[in-house]
Amino acid sequence: MSETQPEDAVAWRAITYGTPVLSADGQQAGVVREVLGSDAEDIFHGIRLQLNHGRRDVMVPAASITAITAGHVQSDRSLAELEALPPYAEESTYHLASVGWLRKHLGWRQDSQGDEEPG
Repeated sequence: MSETQPEDAVAWRAITYGTPVLSADGQQAGVVREVLGSDAEDIFHGIRLQLNHGRRDVMVPAASITAITAGHVQSDRSLAELEALPPYAEESTYHLASVGWLRKHLGWRQDSQGDEEPG
């Protein structure tokens, strides 16, 4: 089995927390804070980027990701464009579950508040 090199292309599921994110001109904009997608449907939505400057998170859509390697994620946006993105707002998600106290019935229950790794 061969070892993955830092510049080898990888699938979106192989992106790890803390991977550097580069702007279109090759500057490091920040690091991956969370990968946004659906494993069940194999749909990549984008990444949650923690910016180097300002220490805030933004969402970079999949359409703006031009390359994913073992060593970095590449965006087609300039550093200024990435820094101008609105702050990331986590959306609440719900799943169908048994709800109720005395008489159980099917209903919607809110998922956990976040699934990103601490840090």
